[in-house]
Amino acid sequence: MAEPVAYAIGLKPHEFEEMQPGEFLVMLEAVNRQRREEDYRTAYFLSFVIAPYLKKDSKLTLEDIVDPLWMTEEELKEKKRLAEKQKKETDRAVLEQEFAWALRRE
Repeated sequence: MAEPVAYAIGLKPHEFEEMQPGEFLVMLEAVNRQRREEDYRTAYFLSFVIAPYLKKDSKLTLEDIVDPLWMTEEELKEKKRLAEKQKKETDRAVLEQEFAWALRRE
C-alpha cells in the first residue's frame, strides 16, 4: 500500500525497497511540508491577484486559502469555533476594561 505513495513522490522501486519504514515516514513528512510551503507561496501570490476583487474591509488571510487544502471539515469547524470563542473572550475583556467604572459602582 505504501508503494504507490512512494512512487508518487518520486522514489524508484529499488530506493523504496532499501528504505526502512521510519525513513520512508520521515521522507513523506518532508515532502508534505514542502508541498504545504508551496501552497502557502501560491496563496501569497494569489492574494495579490484577487485583491482588486475583494471588498476593502476584507480580512482574507493565507490560512483562509490554504487550510481547506490541508484540513478536514471537522478540523476547520473546530478552528472556527476556537477563533469565535477567543474573539468573544477578547471582546469581553475589552468591555470589562472600558466599563470597569460602572462595575465598581455596584
